[in-house]
Amino acid sequence: MLALLLLSILLSSSATSGLSTIKSTIPIMNQQHQHQRDAAAYQDFVSSAVDFSGCYVRNGFVTATRSVRDIDTNSRRSFVYNIPLSSPSLAAPPMELSAKIKARIPSPSGDKLAVLVEESVPSDIEGKGQDKKRHVMEIWTNKGHQLAKRIVLPSTIHGPVCTDFAWFGGISWSPDETALVYSAEVNKPKTASYFAASSKEDDKEDDDTIVGGQYTLGVGKKEDWGEKYGTTALLALFCLNVSSGKIGAIENVPACTNTASQTTDGNHVLGQPIFSPCGQAVVYTGWDAGGGGEMPRRLGAIYCYHRPCQIFSSPVSQLLKKLEIDTTEDGDETVADVNFVCITPNDRLSRSPRFSSPSDGVAKLAYLSHTKGFDTHNGCMALHTSDWCMSKGSVVEGTKKVVVDVVTLPGERGDGETISGLKFPGLFLNQLSDRCFSPDGKFILTSSQWGSVVRVVSISLDDGSVKPLSFDMRDGDNRNHAEPSQQFLCFTDDGGAIVTQSECNYPTMLGSLPSSFLTDAKGGISSQVLAELPSAATSFFSPSSAGPCFKAGSGYSYKIMNILPEHGDVKVDVSSILLLPDDAGNEKLPLIVVPHGGPHSATPTSFVPSYGYLCQHGKYAVLHVNFRGSTGFGQAALESLAGNAGTQDVLDVVAATRAAIDTGAIDPERVGICGGSHGGFLAAHLSGQHPDLFKVASMRNPCINIASMVTATDIPDWCYVETLGIGKYEWDNFRAPSKEENDKMWDNSPIAHLENVKAPTLVALGMKDRRVPPSQGLEYFHSLRAKSLPTKLLVYEDCDHAIDRVVSEADFWINTKQWFDKHL
Repeated sequence: MLALLLLSILLSSSATSGLSTIKSTIPIMNQQHQHQRDAAAYQDFVSSAVDFSGCYVRNGFVTATRSVRDIDTNSRRSFVYNIPLSSPSLAAPPMELSAKIKARIPSPSGDKLAVLVEESVPSDIEGKGQDKKRHVMEIWTNKGHQLAKRIVLPSTIHGPVCTDFAWFGGISWSPDETALVYSAEVNKPKTASYFAASSKEDDKEDDDTIVGGQYTLGVGKKEDWGEKYGTTALLALFCLNVSSGKIGAIENVPACTNTASQTTDGNHVLGQPIFSPCGQAVVYTGWDAGGGGEMPRRLGAIYCYHRPCQIFSSPVSQLLKKLEIDTTEDGDETVADVNFVCITPNDRLSRSPRFSSPSDGVAKLAYLSHTKGFDTHNGCMALHTSDWCMSKGSVVEGTKKVVVDVVTLPGERGDGETISGLKFPGLFLNQLSDRCFSPDGKFILTSSQWGSVVRVVSISLDDGSVKPLSFDMRDGDNRNHAEPSQQFLCFTDDGGAIVTQSECNYPTMLGSLPSSFLTDAKGGISSQVLAELPSAATSFFSPSSAGPCFKAGSGYSYKIMNILPEHGDVKVDVSSILLLPDDAGNEKLPLIVVPHGGPHSATPTSFVPSYGYLCQHGKYAVLHVNFRGSTGFGQAALESLAGNAGTQDVLDVVAATRAAIDTGAIDPERVGICGGSHGGFLAAHLSGQHPDLFKVASMRNPCINIASMVTATDIPDWCYVETLGIGKYEWDNFRAPSKEENDKMWDNSPIAHLENVKAPTLVALGMKDRRVPPSQGLEYFHSLRAKSLPTKLLVYEDCDHAIDRVVSEADFWINTKQWFDKHL
C-alpha cells in the first residue's frame, strides 16, 4: 500500500511539473508564431509593391524597370519589362537586370541603346592585384539587339559617371545619335605624402602632384553634398563619340570647372545635360558649389530643392568635330568653342531643361524656375519657356515666357477646377519628364502634387491653362470615394501617353492613354492597363498555405479628410488620408497618426506597403497628416510653417487627429504617433505637448534638440528657417547661432517638453545619418530611460537617414507593429 501511495504521489508530482512546463512554453511558442506571422505578412506587402523607373517607348514597345526588395540578400533587384503597346497581353516575361548595369539610355530613333556598366577588373594582368572598378559605355545597335562597341571611360579623364537621374545626373544622346553627353565626378588632384619615396628615374618632383595634400579638404579630401551624396563633390560635363570612342571635357562652362584643377573647392556642379535639337550646344543645370557666392559651405542636397542653380548653354560643335575619327591627334584637348551663356541670369532657381521638336527653324526650351527662390527646402515652381534658334544654336533673346507662374494660394490661377475640394495649388514637382512636350509642341504634360494626391496635368503653352486629366484605370470597380494618385511618364510615338496609377490599397499599375486624350481632357479619358504586375516574392518567408495576406483593392479602404483649422495666419485646409481595415465591425479602432517628414513634402494617396501592413495586418487605423507646410497646397501655406515649427504643425496634427476621432471609428484612448525625420520631430513634440492624447510613439531619426543639431547637420539652414523664420539664414555666410537664436531653437525643440512625456517610445537610428545626427535620438532615448519610461532603441549601423536598407526597413516596421501591439 505504501509503495502504491508513493508511486501515486510521484506520478502526480511529475504530471504537475510537466503541465507547468507546457504552460510556460505556450507563451513562447505563441510569440514565435506571432513573429512568423508578422514577418510573412510584411514580406507579402513589400512583395506587392511596384516601383517603376527608367520608362521609355521605342519601336512600339514600352520598356520599364521594376525595383523589388530582396529580404534574403538585403538588396534590391531590378527587372526589365518590355510590353508591346498593340498587344500588352503578349508581353514576354521580365528579365532581371544585372546590378552592374547602371543606366540604359535609348537613342531618339530607338535604333541605338547606350548601356552604362560598372565592372570590377584586376589591377594587373595576372589578376593578383586588388580589383578596381571602372565604367564602360556599351553601344547597342539594330534596335538594341547588337552589341556594336564597348568604350572604357578612362579614370584619368574623370571619376564615376553620375547616375543620380532624379537630381544631379544625366546622360543624353545628340540628335544625330553620334555622341553622348553626361556628367561625371571631377578627379581629385594628385597628392603624395611628405614621406613618399622619390622617383627612381630622377628626383624631380611631379609638377602636378601636391605634396602633403592627401588629407586637405578640397585637395585630397572632397567637400561633398551631405546625406546620400558622400561621393559627390564636383561634377563636370563630357562628350563621347560613340564611333571613335573618344571623350572630351566641355571646358567652356561656368567658373571653368575643369579636370586638371588643383582643387575641388568652389566652382559649380554641372548636371542634367541635354543636347539642343540642332546638336550645336549642350544645355544643363549648374548648382552653386562655392563659385556663385551663396555656398560658403556645401549644404545637403538630397530632398533640398532650393539650392541655388541656373540653366546654362555651352556650344560644342568644335569639340564634337575633334572627337570624330581621324580628325585630330590623340591628346589634343584644345577646345575652340565660344564661351557659355547663362540662360536664366535673373532666376535664383532654374532646373530641368527640356526641348520640344523643332518647327520652322525654332524649338521650345522649357524649364522649372522660381525667380526669387525660397528659403524652405521645397516650394511651388513656375514653368518658363524660351525660343531656341536652330540655325544659331542659341536662345532667341526676348522670347522668355512665364507659362505658369508661382501660386500663392489655391485657386488664384486656373479655371476653378477642384480635386478633393482643392483648387489648383500651383506646380509642385522636382523635374519635368524627358519627353514632356506633346508631338505638336502645343502642350506640356507633367505630374504635380495637388493636395493629397498626385495628378497628371496638361499645360497649354499658348495660354498657360492647367487642366488635370480625368482617367481611372480601375473604372468599373466601386469607385465612389476613389482618389488615386497618377503619374505621367512619357509620350508614345503616336501621341498617346504612358502613365501610372496607384492608391493607398492598390499597387502601381502601368497604363496608356490614347492619342486623342488632350482633346478629351474636359471629359473622362479612356485608359488601357498595360501591366498590373503580380507579387514578387523574394524571400523564403512567403505567406502560409492559407494564402497571401494582401489582395489589391481589398482588406482596407481610405478616404481624404479636409479641415480648416482656426489657428495660424494662412487659412488653407489641413488634409489627411485615413486608412481603415475592412473587418472592424462596430468595434472602435486604435489609431496610428503619421505626420510626414520634410517638412516640405507630402504623403499622397499612393501604395506604401508599410502602412498597408499596419492597417490590414495590424488592424490599426492609420492617419497621414499633410499639415500646413506640405507641398501641394500653395506657396503661402508651405511658407507659413517657417518660424513656427513645433507649434503650427503640432496643432495641425492635433486638429486632424481629433477630426478622425470625431468620425466615430476611432477609440480616443488608443491613439499612437509614428514618424521619421521631421515626422519624428513631431512625434516627440506631440508626446510632450499632448501626452494625454498620444499614448505610444515610434520614431526614426528624430530631431530632438535643434540647438545641439544646428552645427552638426548637413542642413543648418533648416534649423534657422523653421525655427526663426524666412530670411534668418545667411546664405553667403556660415556661423554658429547667437545666444538668443539658440534659446529660440531650444524652445521650438521636443526636448523642451521632455518632462511631460508619458508615452512608451520606440527610437530607431541610422548611425550613418548626416541629416539628423544619431546623437539626437540617443539624447532622447537616454532621457526617457532616465525617467523610467518604457523605451526601446533600434540601432542600424549601416543605415543613413532614411533607414532604407531592405532588412533594416523590414526590422523597423515589424518592431513598430509589435511595439504598438504591446503598448496601445
